[in-house]
Amino acid sequence: MAEVKLTQAQQAVVENRGGALLVSAAAGSGKTKVLVDRLLSYVEDPIAPANIDDFLIITYTKAAASELRGKISAEISKRLASKPENRHLQRQLTRIHLAQISTVHAFCAMLLRRYCALRDLPPDFRVAEQTEADAIRLEIFQNTLEDFYKDRANQADFSAMADQLGFGRDDRRLIDLCLSCYDEVRCRRDMDGWMKKAETAYERISPLEESPWGAFWMKELQDTLRFASESLQKAMMLLRRDETLEEKYGPVFKENLAQVQTLAQETTWDGVFAHKIPDFGRIPGVRDCKEEAAKARAQKLRKDALEAIRDVQRAFYAEAATVEADLQKTTPAIRGLLQLLRAFDEAFTKEKRRRKLLDFSDLEHETIALLYTKDGKLSRTAREISEEYREILVDEYQDSNEVQECIFEAVSKNGQNRFLVGDVKQSIYRFRLADPGIFLQKYESYCSYEEAKDAEPRKILLSDNFRSRREVLAAANDVFSLCMQGESLELRYGEAEKLRAGLSYPQTDTPKVELHCIDLGKPDADEQSPEKREVEARFVASRIRKMLDDGMQVTDAGVLRPVRMGDIVILLRSLKENPASYQKALAQQGIASQCDRGESLFDTTEAQVLLATLKIIDNPHRDVDFVAALASPVFGVSSEELARARVGNRSGDYYDSLLALETRGEKLDAFLSWLEDMRSRARLLPLPELFDLVLQTTGMEDIFSAMENGAVRKENLQLLRAQIVSFSAGGNQSLMGFLRYMDDLAESGNAPAAGARGGTENAVHIMSMHQSKGLEFPVVFLADLSKRFNLSDASMGVLLDETLLAGANVVDMKSRSYFPSLARLAIGEKMRRQTIAEELRVLYVAMTRAKEVLVMSYCASRLSSVLKKWNEALTLPLPPRTAASALCLGDWVLLTALCRTEAGELFAETGPNEVSAVQSDPWVIRLHHSADLQERLENTVRQELGEPETQKPAPEADFTPYAHLTASKTPSKLTATALKGRLLDLEAAEQTPQETKNPERFRLPEFGRKSLSGRARGSATHLFMQFAKYEACRTEGGVTGELERLVAQKFLTPEQAGSVQTERIVRLFSSPFGARILEAKTLRREFKFSILTDAGEYVRGAEGEQVMLQGVVDCFWLEPDGIVLVDFKTDKTPYGPEERAAHYAPQLRAYAKALSRMYGLPVREKILYFFSCDCAYRLE
Repeated sequence: MAEVKLTQAQQAVVENRGGALLVSAAAGSGKTKVLVDRLLSYVEDPIAPANIDDFLIITYTKAAASELRGKISAEISKRLASKPENRHLQRQLTRIHLAQISTVHAFCAMLLRRYCALRDLPPDFRVAEQTEADAIRLEIFQNTLEDFYKDRANQADFSAMADQLGFGRDDRRLIDLCLSCYDEVRCRRDMDGWMKKAETAYERISPLEESPWGAFWMKELQDTLRFASESLQKAMMLLRRDETLEEKYGPVFKENLAQVQTLAQETTWDGVFAHKIPDFGRIPGVRDCKEEAAKARAQKLRKDALEAIRDVQRAFYAEAATVEADLQKTTPAIRGLLQLLRAFDEAFTKEKRRRKLLDFSDLEHETIALLYTKDGKLSRTAREISEEYREILVDEYQDSNEVQECIFEAVSKNGQNRFLVGDVKQSIYRFRLADPGIFLQKYESYCSYEEAKDAEPRKILLSDNFRSRREVLAAANDVFSLCMQGESLELRYGEAEKLRAGLSYPQTDTPKVELHCIDLGKPDADEQSPEKREVEARFVASRIRKMLDDGMQVTDAGVLRPVRMGDIVILLRSLKENPASYQKALAQQGIASQCDRGESLFDTTEAQVLLATLKIIDNPHRDVDFVAALASPVFGVSSEELARARVGNRSGDYYDSLLALETRGEKLDAFLSWLEDMRSRARLLPLPELFDLVLQTTGMEDIFSAMENGAVRKENLQLLRAQIVSFSAGGNQSLMGFLRYMDDLAESGNAPAAGARGGTENAVHIMSMHQSKGLEFPVVFLADLSKRFNLSDASMGVLLDETLLAGANVVDMKSRSYFPSLARLAIGEKMRRQTIAEELRVLYVAMTRAKEVLVMSYCASRLSSVLKKWNEALTLPLPPRTAASALCLGDWVLLTALCRTEAGELFAETGPNEVSAVQSDPWVIRLHHSADLQERLENTVRQELGEPETQKPAPEADFTPYAHLTASKTPSKLTATALKGRLLDLEAAEQTPQETKNPERFRLPEFGRKSLSGRARGSATHLFMQFAKYEACRTEGGVTGELERLVAQKFLTPEQAGSVQTERIVRLFSSPFGARILEAKTLRREFKFSILTDAGEYVRGAEGEQVMLQGVVDCFWLEPDGIVLVDFKTDKTPYGPEERAAHYAPQLRAYAKALSRMYGLPVREKILYFFSCDCAYRLE
């Protein structure tokens, strides 16, 4: 095989010496190759040859470290093949195992073991597994929180924190918030120093514009006014194209520009506040205009300028004194939070030391304490360690954080012998607290290696891509040179950053880049609706099917061959909801698929059964788990056997019922005997041994291995075993503790991932964009590009930042309302920008995975409006502010597509623009309407299956009727809601009118409210009725207060609260019927039920068959002589209460039957309350 020739830049990376070297290695640029070659260039240096273990090489995963060690070893062997007599190289093969090639945490652990006495650490300390550390952390935090609650009377700041930041029915969200804050402060080099700084920042906040947060917003205002000024000046240039425009609009625009420039001269907070929002006023109409495009563009620029100013002036909501007072109101809560975190850190550290444990954060902070003195200077130990290494090589440097950066700096020789390689455009792990700003600071400050002198830090850019076709790289360059333009997006993608094709491919006729825009055609549909996912998944599957059927050519070892399923990957932003839709759609097309980590371990049947089994060993009185275990394939107790066991004794729980039975049968006797044995052993055995015994005695592994995806199911059981081994590693053998920890993981959304299901080696891969980093595929589908960005991190009650410190909501305890303080506004805005910048980098990672073909899809409910919005905003160069206003990854792709003349189908929706141009590497850009797409897909299926032949019916004598035909058509489960209007109920049939289409009726518009659909407004009212305090609802002020409380506590969104008609709620509780509700002593709301009942009551001819009836009762209460059942209705129809009540009668009869059976009492009254007419109707 021919020797790979390095490019000039790659050769410079290998040979450059002097000062610190930063290598910005773009996607596919061969960074691992040059890292290995640089290392071996030191080893083979003819003047001063180094040994392989003279270097410290840091990677970010164990797998990467192992892989790198293997590549170095392979390269040494390769060079030895041509120089077999080289004794120095021969020695390196034996020394490779001594080389310090590891993760940063492994390196820290090595140093701490060597210098344990200096840090007063036990020499036999153990690095905690993540599961174990998380379990201890949660337990200690809950204990710390409980201690603070007990001493609340003497903890004024904590009390304020609990009142202002605590919400919900328990402390779950408060715990999550505090632990998230703890993770954030642990990333600071000096955690205590940062917390002290955060506290003292509130001691001097005047003058406001000099505080961290006031200064942030003053700078933001100046940047915004600069943008507004430039926009207005561009608009005025456009006006000069037409004399009439300039005459009519010119004076107005000139006055607007003067207003902006005047506001820009203000340097104090109160000066800005006094100006408020500039009054741009109305612009006169212009009819006889020859330049309509210029007119529209000028109007848009003016509108954008005004909206930008309005957006930033939300921070200037009051004069300085008021804003300062609001900040002071949050001070006790912030102090209380930091006090709690300090106490927790002390208790957590103490418990870990007792167990001789260090977690990953401890490894970093203890190493910092080892390498630096208390005054921040390098220690003698640091200088000693730095002499051991000829060079420090750090891979994936863009993912480092502040603490790690301090460690790398300390063990180097004044930072001069550092080789730092990475790509900030691929920094996508901020959620793991990586800080791309560290890489960016060096990238922007280091000079080019060609200009560097002596020991001056320098940088080298590797932009040649040895992975992808030229057309794919051109598409990536187009997107990022348009949208990644610095400012809030952090990096400017200029000529130096553009990817260059370093690999030649054979020519084919296949389109290399495609963009498919799918219009769902349902303006009222949710953009994240299941229907949208299904439509897009079916389209992607059909496109893959066509590629396979057409034998589309891809390159394999330089030779063209037909594409295979395994060559294709579908990349999704998130795997939480989508994978099932894509797997189903692919399966319908006969395509195998492999989804990597699309499922939570706790969502798998095997894990649920095993956990239920462990839970009843711990406590057999858990009815749900008891029945789940018994009814599972492991114990195989049928529903009939369960029912018979329960009939004999309905009091108490299932376990007690079984014990009370005189005759249970062999199966149940064996189960109870096994359970008693396991419970006895659980008191004696270590958890892993108990786990293994349960698997062995039940045959659980064999049972699940025999099912579909058996190997994966067996793997999931072993993943659960790994959890129990990790949990018990520190000596905790409590089964109850382990089960509680598993529940905590499930509730917090941090459940471990299940094994990958489905597919074979030759299967379409489905994975998240994060998972794809470092991988490559011949064909890449970027799907679900319209998925909205997740900005929830910026919505927490308290936010922390390295430089902006801490900010919290201002809470009014009387009204239970809140609004963000100036500090929280600033931090939230900074976090929002950081998230948007990272999302753009995620798109870069995703697009650069494709080797030969890149297919992108964007499905939206209101596609036309989205396209028009971006077409109007498009101008070249694109302002960073416009790019930063994207709501999803696909918005950046659409902006780029609208710059291309091949976007004709999109321009049919938007009209033309002035910036589209012919490109050298065209895309295929298509617009699909959902209805047409659906028809095409169905036609394709019919063609593939073939039309069925027309057959004559067989003689009647040839058929034997199936004895249980009705049962086969009877559903196994019904909901009570679905029963409304069923004509089987004869009484209802006689009284219910035929459904007719409601005539168009004029209704006054509800100004000032965000538009919610009728169903959504009804849901909002039902949520209010579920959670509101009824005693407060007799006045409009009381209802308003409840709405504010429910919004504050996240039971309702502001839009939902705005849709609730307060006057109707008041009329209800001011009525005699409302008084009955208020007087009820045993009121139950949103009561869920499931009962087995005779299907013949609901399905004609199904008498004797069983059906599961489920439902949710809005409201009921008990009275001495029976139950009063109430159902609230919010719909509007042209019929009167009597007709509408008849329609709902079957539903309420089902509710009544369920309640009567469960409580053993008659339902005395069934009442429908109609909000639309403020009346209660009693059903007979």
